[in-house]
Amino acid sequence: MSMKVLIASGGSGGHIFPAVSLAKELESEAVEIIFVASRRELDRNILENKKYKKIFLSANPMPYNFGYRFFIFAFKLILDSFHALYILANCRPGMVIGFGGYTGGTIVLLAALIGIKTIIHEQNVVPGRTNRFLDRFVDKVTISFSETKKYFRNRNIVITGNPLRKESLEDCGPQGFLDLGLEKDKMTILVMGGSQGARSLNDLVSKSVGLLPDEKKRRLQLLHIAGPKNVEKIRKRYEENGIHGKVFGFIKDINEAYSVCDLAISRSGAAAVFELAAFKKPMILIPYPDEKNNQRFNAQFFARENAAIYRDEKRITNEELKNLIIGLMDDPDKRKILAENAGRLSVVDGAKRLKEEVLK
Repeated sequence: MSMKVLIASGGSGGHIFPAVSLAKELESEAVEIIFVASRRELDRNILENKKYKKIFLSANPMPYNFGYRFFIFAFKLILDSFHALYILANCRPGMVIGFGGYTGGTIVLLAALIGIKTIIHEQNVVPGRTNRFLDRFVDKVTISFSETKKYFRNRNIVITGNPLRKESLEDCGPQGFLDLGLEKDKMTILVMGGSQGARSLNDLVSKSVGLLPDEKKRRLQLLHIAGPKNVEKIRKRYEENGIHGKVFGFIKDINEAYSVCDLAISRSGAAAVFELAAFKKPMILIPYPDEKNNQRFNAQFFARENAAIYRDEKRITNEELKNLIIGLMDDPDKRKILAENAGRLSVVDGAKRLKEEVLK
């Protein structure tokens, strides 16, 4: 009889993709996988074609300030707790694994309290509130960054790296240029705003490259993942500024984008930075500007290791980003140093390492 493993994740691609990577690794073992995620459209889309049993809970983030929203949160939390207990009683998992985010927090906590083996994984340098809270209850904590250890008190902490999607690490070579409609002889800048795209980053980059001298514009092309709602706006802006740009709402085979780019301008979610690092790509990291978001710590870590350039979106101007792009276009040695240092930080077998900790 196979053991049942319940994987709790959801709310963002940064939480779900590593969880899916672990699930794929566990497929080769005698394990039955149950996936718990949020009812958000993103979660459903990512898990749509996955063969695991799927259960969707409400998206119920805890507010940062006490007020009427806190009472709504508390009421939903009570309902979610009953739902989580029903899931645990009905599915009877031998282990529950949480990947952070508010969706899975309740079910991981209840599993720990009733004696089910529990593991959490933290993708970012600085843990989110859910994993910090669960730290004192779970049997094991697994982390992506070595310096994350200092934020946890758990006696059983293991560095596994971030579980990356195998398909996202396959170098497709020159075929990527053909599939994406790009020219091989131009410098290619990849722009990524995260799993939902990012309007402010889209505007910053598209306006900044519009300021480039004509000679620089002729030398480069943009591969821009703008999110579904922003494609036409960004595409039109590139056309008006005489820039060769391919703009997509979403790219399913992200490994093609990684394979062809010479430079990435990106948010700094853990999945994105580790995948780019695996391809040894120089990066300009501009984290999501909300100070409550932990992306900036990932960017600062890579910048300290001289593996990326970090800039604060609230402080950087279009002119500054333009000059930064020109500097990297004209300095291949700098790009090479950033790329090599990024490669040194990459962990390509994080999913396998985490599976081994689960099987222990």
